[in-house]
Amino acid sequence: MRTAAVSAALLAAPSLAAADPACDPRPNAVVADLGLHVVSVGFDRALSCHVSVQASAGLYVPWVVNRDLFGQGGGVERELGGAVVRVRTFFHPAGDGRRGFWVSPFLQGGVVLAPRGEGRATGAAFAVGVGAGYTWALGTRWLLSLGAGAQVHGALFDGSTAAPGFVGAGPHVDINVDYLL
Repeated sequence: MRTAAVSAALLAAPSLAAADPACDPRPNAVVADLGLHVVSVGFDRALSCHVSVQASAGLYVPWVVNRDLFGQGGGVERELGGAVVRVRTFFHPAGDGRRGFWVSPFLQGGVVLAPRGEGRATGAAFAVGVGAGYTWALGTRWLLSLGAGAQVHGALFDGSTAAPGFVGAGPHVDINVDYLL
Protein backbone atom coordinates (compact mmCIF):
# COMPACT_ATOMS: atom_id res chain seq x y z
CA MET A 1 0.00 0.00 0.00
CA ARG A 2 2.84 2.37 0.86
CA THR A 3 4.52 1.69 -2.52
CA ALA A 4 1.27 2.49 -4.34
CA ALA A 5 0.91 5.78 -2.44
CA VAL A 6 4.50 6.81 -3.22
CA SER A 7 4.04 5.90 -6.91
CA ALA A 8 0.78 7.86 -7.08
CA ALA A 9 2.51 10.90 -5.57
CA LEU A 10 5.36 10.63 -8.11
CA LEU A 11 2.81 10.46 -10.93
CA ALA A 12 0.70 13.38 -9.70
CA ALA A 13 3.30 15.84 -8.36
CA PRO A 14 4.77 17.07 -11.67
CA SER A 15 1.36 17.69 -13.26
CA LEU A 16 1.43 21.37 -12.27
CA ALA A 17 4.64 22.13 -14.18
CA ALA A 18 4.64 23.97 -17.50
CA ALA A 19 6.38 22.70 -20.64
CA ASP A 20 9.75 24.27 -21.49
CA PRO A 21 10.01 25.05 -25.24
CA ALA A 22 13.83 25.15 -24.97
CA CYS A 23 14.06 21.35 -24.68
CA ASP A 24 10.67 20.25 -26.09
CA PRO A 25 9.29 22.68 -28.68
CA ARG A 26 6.47 20.17 -29.25
CA PRO A 27 5.40 19.21 -25.70
CA ASN A 28 2.50 16.97 -26.77
CA ALA A 29 2.79 13.55 -28.40
CA VAL A 30 0.70 10.56 -29.37
CA VAL A 31 2.37 7.36 -28.18
CA ALA A 32 2.15 3.71 -29.20
CA ASP A 33 3.26 1.34 -26.42
CA LEU A 34 4.33 -1.93 -28.03
CA GLY A 35 5.45 -3.80 -24.92
CA LEU A 36 5.41 -7.54 -24.39
CA HIS A 37 2.09 -7.77 -22.58
CA VAL A 38 0.47 -4.39 -23.27
CA VAL A 39 -0.26 -2.92 -26.68
CA SER A 40 -1.76 0.52 -26.22
CA VAL A 41 -2.09 4.06 -27.50
CA GLY A 42 -1.98 7.20 -25.44
CA PHE A 43 -0.90 10.76 -24.85
CA ASP A 44 2.45 12.07 -23.60
CA ARG A 45 3.11 15.60 -22.31
CA ALA A 46 6.51 17.12 -21.56
CA LEU A 47 6.14 19.22 -18.40
CA SER A 48 9.73 20.39 -18.20
CA CYS A 49 13.18 19.45 -19.49
CA HIS A 50 13.34 16.84 -16.71
CA VAL A 51 9.77 15.46 -16.50
CA SER A 52 7.10 14.13 -18.84
CA VAL A 53 3.86 12.29 -18.08
CA GLN A 54 2.01 9.68 -20.08
CA ALA A 55 -1.42 8.05 -19.99
CA SER A 56 -2.41 5.19 -22.29
CA ALA A 57 -5.10 2.55 -22.75
CA GLY A 58 -4.97 -0.72 -24.61
CA LEU A 59 -5.00 -4.48 -24.76
CA TYR A 60 -3.46 -6.58 -22.01
CA VAL A 61 -2.31 -10.19 -22.24
CA PRO A 62 -0.08 -11.22 -19.31
CA TRP A 63 2.50 -13.17 -21.28
CA VAL A 64 4.16 -14.56 -18.16
CA VAL A 65 1.07 -16.69 -17.45
CA ASN A 66 -0.06 -17.11 -21.03
CA ARG A 67 0.22 -20.68 -22.36
CA ASP A 68 0.54 -19.37 -25.90
CA LEU A 69 3.63 -17.22 -25.29
CA PHE A 70 4.42 -15.48 -28.63
CA GLY A 71 2.51 -18.19 -30.49
CA GLN A 72 4.74 -20.93 -29.08
CA GLY A 73 1.73 -22.73 -27.57
CA GLY A 74 0.51 -24.06 -30.88
CA GLY A 75 -2.41 -21.63 -31.08
CA VAL A 76 -3.99 -22.61 -27.75
CA GLU A 77 -6.43 -19.94 -26.53
CA ARG A 78 -4.85 -17.68 -23.95
CA GLU A 79 -6.00 -17.95 -20.38
CA LEU A 80 -6.23 -14.23 -19.61
CA GLY A 81 -6.79 -11.13 -21.66
CA GLY A 82 -8.34 -7.74 -21.20
CA ALA A 83 -7.86 -4.00 -21.28
CA VAL A 84 -5.85 -1.66 -19.05
CA VAL A 85 -5.12 1.99 -18.44
CA ARG A 86 -1.53 2.92 -17.56
CA VAL A 87 -0.21 6.18 -16.09
CA ARG A 88 3.44 6.97 -15.66
CA THR A 89 5.97 9.73 -15.14
CA PHE A 90 9.27 9.86 -17.01
CA PHE A 91 12.23 11.46 -15.26
CA HIS A 92 14.97 12.67 -17.64
CA PRO A 93 18.04 13.33 -15.42
CA ALA A 94 20.12 15.01 -18.15
CA GLY A 95 17.41 17.60 -18.78
CA ASP A 96 17.29 16.96 -22.53
CA GLY A 97 13.51 16.68 -22.64
CA ARG A 98 12.22 13.36 -23.85
CA ARG A 99 15.50 12.39 -25.52
CA GLY A 100 18.21 10.38 -23.80
CA PHE A 101 18.19 8.33 -20.59
CA TRP A 102 15.02 8.11 -18.48
CA VAL A 103 13.58 6.38 -15.40
CA SER A 104 9.82 5.80 -15.18
CA PRO A 105 7.57 4.45 -12.41
CA PHE A 106 4.10 3.33 -13.52
CA LEU A 107 0.69 2.20 -12.30
CA GLN A 108 -1.76 0.17 -14.33
CA GLY A 109 -5.25 -1.20 -13.82
CA GLY A 110 -8.02 -2.71 -15.87
CA VAL A 111 -10.38 -5.57 -16.59
CA VAL A 112 -9.42 -9.15 -17.55
CA LEU A 113 -11.43 -12.09 -18.80
CA ALA A 114 -10.72 -15.79 -18.34
CA PRO A 115 -12.52 -18.95 -19.46
CA ARG A 116 -14.68 -20.47 -16.74
CA GLY A 117 -16.73 -23.51 -17.65
CA GLU A 118 -18.94 -22.63 -20.60
CA GLY A 119 -18.56 -18.89 -19.98
CA ARG A 120 -16.03 -16.29 -18.98
CA ALA A 121 -15.09 -14.87 -15.61
CA THR A 122 -14.42 -11.15 -15.26
CA GLY A 123 -11.66 -9.91 -13.00
CA ALA A 124 -9.39 -6.97 -12.23
CA ALA A 125 -5.83 -6.53 -13.51
CA PHE A 126 -3.19 -4.42 -11.79
CA ALA A 127 0.51 -3.62 -11.99
CA VAL A 128 3.04 -1.33 -10.37
CA GLY A 129 6.63 -1.09 -11.52
CA VAL A 130 9.55 0.92 -12.75
CA GLY A 131 11.54 0.94 -15.97
CA ALA A 132 14.68 2.65 -17.24
CA GLY A 133 15.72 3.19 -20.81
CA TYR A 134 16.80 5.49 -23.60
CA THR A 135 14.94 7.55 -26.20
CA TRP A 136 16.28 8.38 -29.66
CA ALA A 137 14.95 11.09 -31.98
CA LEU A 138 14.08 9.76 -35.43
CA GLY A 139 13.87 13.06 -37.27
CA THR A 140 12.02 16.07 -35.89
CA ARG A 141 8.69 14.43 -35.00
CA TRP A 142 9.35 10.77 -34.16
CA LEU A 143 10.87 9.24 -31.01
CA LEU A 144 11.80 5.61 -30.29
CA SER A 145 12.16 4.51 -26.66
CA LEU A 146 13.52 1.19 -25.46
CA GLY A 147 13.68 0.20 -21.81
CA ALA A 148 13.40 -2.55 -19.24
CA GLY A 149 12.60 -2.89 -15.57
CA ALA A 150 10.60 -4.82 -13.01
CA GLN A 151 6.96 -4.98 -12.00
CA VAL A 152 4.51 -6.68 -9.71
CA HIS A 153 1.39 -7.55 -11.68
CA GLY A 154 -1.63 -9.69 -11.15
CA ALA A 155 -5.26 -10.48 -11.78
CA LEU A 156 -8.02 -10.97 -9.23
CA PHE A 157 -11.16 -13.02 -9.81
CA ASP A 158 -13.82 -13.00 -7.09
CA GLY A 159 -11.32 -11.15 -4.88
CA SER A 160 -8.71 -13.90 -5.12
CA THR A 161 -5.44 -14.39 -6.99
CA ALA A 162 -6.14 -18.15 -7.14
CA ALA A 163 -6.37 -19.55 -10.70
CA PRO A 164 -7.34 -18.17 -13.10
CA GLY A 165 -5.93 -15.16 -11.25
CA PHE A 166 -2.29 -14.62 -10.34
CA VAL A 167 0.12 -12.20 -8.70
CA GLY A 168 3.87 -12.05 -9.03
CA ALA A 169 7.01 -10.08 -9.74
CA GLY A 170 8.49 -10.15 -13.19
CA PRO A 171 10.25 -8.27 -15.96
CA HIS A 172 8.88 -5.19 -17.66
CA VAL A 173 9.81 -4.14 -21.21
CA ASP A 174 9.17 -0.76 -22.84
CA ILE A 175 9.00 -0.22 -26.59
CA ASN A 176 7.40 3.15 -27.29
CA VAL A 177 7.01 5.11 -30.51
CA ASP A 178 5.99 8.75 -30.09
CA TYR A 179 4.75 11.18 -32.73
CA LEU A 180 5.28 14.77 -31.60
CA LEU A 181 2.28 16.99 -32.30
